[in-house]
Amino acid sequence: MKNVLFVCTGNTCRSPMAQGICEKLCFDRRIPVRADSAGLSVKAGEPATQNAVIACREIGADIARHRAKDVRDLDLTLYDAVYTMSDRHKHALIALGANPYKIWVLATEDGGIPDPYGGDLQTYRDCRDVLVEAVKISIEEL
Repeated sequence: MKNVLFVCTGNTCRSPMAQGICEKLCFDRRIPVRADSAGLSVKAGEPATQNAVIACREIGADIARHRAKDVRDLDLTLYDAVYTMSDRHKHALIALGANPYKIWVLATEDGGIPDPYGGDLQTYRDCRDVLVEAVKISIEEL
């Protein structure tokens, strides 16, 4: 079984959405992956934003029980791959001592996943759809 981690800033939008999407896609495809998520600037214990929960629920991914956690509280050596939402997140993890050869930015044509924080439900749906495509590519490469 592969262990993957998704990292964003607050761990209330993008990375929990990516985690939920990954779990659903891997379950549907019978791919043995354990997904987790964390953030770099976190209020520990915060739930995923309501729009993130709704957007994921619409595609069958349940993140309602998610609670934010700080990446500094995790042992990054336990993960086979770490996916960040931007180059900035990747560089921050490397500065914290993470193995740069295990970190990838979830790619879009713009070079990352736009942050939907504070946006309306459609903004979260758009982010979710970008994440679905990026996560599909990532799990195929595991």
